[in-house]
Amino acid sequence: MPRWLLIGMVAALLIGCGGKSFTVPKAEYREKVQTLGVLPLMVDESSTISHPEREALIGLLHQYNSSTRDLLIDILKEGKQYFDVRAIPGNPQDIFNRLVIGQNPRGRGDEQHIGYVFNAAEITPLVEKNVVDAILVVIFNGVDRDEKRWDRTKLTFLRANYNVILASAMVLTADGQVLWEYHGKPGESFLPLQYPDFDEAHYNKTEEVKIRHISLAGLERTLAERSNSLFSRASGPLPYQNLFDQLASELNPGMINPLRNQPQ
Repeated sequence: MPRWLLIGMVAALLIGCGGKSFTVPKAEYREKVQTLGVLPLMVDESSTISHPEREALIGLLHQYNSSTRDLLIDILKEGKQYFDVRAIPGNPQDIFNRLVIGQNPRGRGDEQHIGYVFNAAEITPLVEKNVVDAILVVIFNGVDRDEKRWDRTKLTFLRANYNVILASAMVLTADGQVLWEYHGKPGESFLPLQYPDFDEAHYNKTEEVKIRHISLAGLERTLAERSNSLFSRASGPLPYQNLFDQLASELNPGMINPLRNQPQ
């Protein structure tokens, strides 16, 4: 058997039948999670966000998180993979401070992200009080990581450390078990905060490409951007729409909502 084929088979076995984001087999997930609670979207304010207007940026993320959480719930409901998907009320920062008891860096290069440790004693009352089987936690955080960025012509790139905002998501049971986890694709971030200034280097006839911060106004315009496609069903800001579509796609346990097949 060719070595590359053997390696591929081993990798597939390591991923397991639960899919690349599920930490348990999908059948087990379906059995455990029929009603999913969605926490307020949170920001890890202690993470590496090195923007010159850091506090204003964090406030901007909180603002858009608050206004788009219902969109995430609607998209999850569209898939009809759960008996119910419901919002869990609360202040996002208060919940974060009670829920998260540890952070640790994971991965290398453009796969680097933050892993979180949760307090099961805080998860249990959230699950029981809101009558859900598990909770979906989405945390926006900043990291510095090694990435490759291309210029607008796609002919030149600069590999360097860039500060970015990532989105981490987990599904947790009442006892703190992680059933599903998402950290995005390598090299893809929710919101890049810096860019290589190829034009400045070009016009100054230098090989040195400076890394600059995107302005707060530019970041806000990015967060507010809407799809201009005539065929798009998007109903929210494009960065959030793309993220939520990805989360819903990967958070699909293959469950058929029993209400769909009941006689009319």
